[in-house]
Amino acid sequence: MIRTHSIKVIACLAGALLACDALDGSKDKDRGPTAAAEAPRPATAAAAAQPPAAGAEQPAAMGQAAPPAAAPAGLPSGRTQVPTPEEWNAVGEVTVKGSSALGCETKIVREWFRCTCRGKNDSGGTPTGVTVRRGGRGEAFTYLAGDVASLVVPYMKGWRVEAVFSWTDKSHKLVLDWPAGAPRPGIIGVFEGAASPLDRPAGAAGLQHKLCDCHKKLTGEPNCDNMMGAPDEDCERSYGGDCAALLECSRGEPGRFPRCRPGYRNAGAVGRCFKICGPGQGCGAADTCSSDWGSPPVCMSE
Repeated sequence: MIRTHSIKVIACLAGALLACDALDGSKDKDRGPTAAAEAPRPATAAAAAQPPAAGAEQPAAMGQAAPPAAAPAGLPSGRTQVPTPEEWNAVGEVTVKGSSALGCETKIVREWFRCTCRGKNDSGGTPTGVTVRRGGRGEAFTYLAGDVASLVVPYMKGWRVEAVFSWTDKSHKLVLDWPAGAPRPGIIGVFEGAASPLDRPAGAAGLQHKLCDCHKKLTGEPNCDNMMGAPDEDCERSYGGDCAALLECSRGEPGRFPRCRPGYRNAGAVGRCFKICGPGQGCGAADTCSSDWGSPPVCMSE
């Protein structure tokens, strides 16, 4: 009797367990195989349908990068993107007063201006920084690395930009000013207080200064005690942009004679330009018409 009753109890318990398993299995089947991994659901259907609060950030899906920032609006008329390095390299320099003495390169591509100062300035200092003090309207940017300091900024009609470039031994303010209603200036800007050939006297004295500068630049000598040559306007007109050629012309080296204006030709041992003379083409009171250097004759001093 006792054994029979125990068997019945065990059988009942086993049946109950099987019924529970069946019930759990049916629930899992309804939810699907991944139901256990799902995130908790909203408490009510109304909560599930509720849209996110305005301005609330929505987290990115797991394993996905956040979407990129929206592109800025289209460029206004007359504006372009910042030039590429290849575009900067393809153009020559523009005139900025004082830039040569400070070892700075100045260029313009479309409406963008770049000033890059590298190495030593005229007093031996090296770049330590550049700071925009005025203008640029948030589009100016600067760069400093090693012995290079650079400024890139739009150069626009009606804009004025002021930036201070600093070296280990001094600082100079660069001013870019294009007045509204005026054509683009021939001198784009000025480094205030910096030495410039534009400040030197005209005529022979100015040409002599330029020859000296070229001599020091090419030889590395601190002065012009060993320089040979004499200033000549025809040499300056012919080779003013090439220091080596200008010095050679100033010394009268063969193959580097100046290009003469109409009515003049090269003559003499140093190939200077002399006025052609002859019938109907007289010379000044202190000159004589000479055929010593071939034909046609030229006016030469006594």
